[in-house]
Amino acid sequence: MRRVAIVLLLLLGPACAPATPDNAAVERDYAEHRSTVEVTAEGVVTNVLADDSGPSGTHQRFIIRLAGGTQTVLVDNNVTIGHRAPVAADDDVIVHGEYVWNDQGGLIHFTHHDPAPAHEGGWIELRGVRYQ
Repeated sequence: MRRVAIVLLLLLGPACAPATPDNAAVERDYAEHRSTVEVTAEGVVTNVLADDSGPSGTHQRFIIRLAGGTQTVLVDNNVTIGHRAPVAADDDVIVHGEYVWNDQGGLIHFTHHDPAPAHEGGWIELRGVRYQ
């Protein structure tokens, strides 16, 4: 039983650790056309878009401009699985999820817990509150 607890601690420990924003990594991922990369980005909301519905559910969508730069990234948050973050233009946010490259700056999705647990859980932090 003790071995099981140690293995779980080793597996779950990193998932519980706070992720530090690394906008330079997101900018490199964009420059190198990388996708399916776990990222944590910090930025300001520049535009809140209408929700989008698809086979996997309803997605809250908004665009952030990375802090200290000019690159923008679309945040695609599945609110059928996770929680809606009450963002508005000019809000500062930190987003953790999976980056997918596109020629417009990329997008970050999986910004919610994964009920299957087949994927690292993500989140959106707004004014000190974490939405997952």
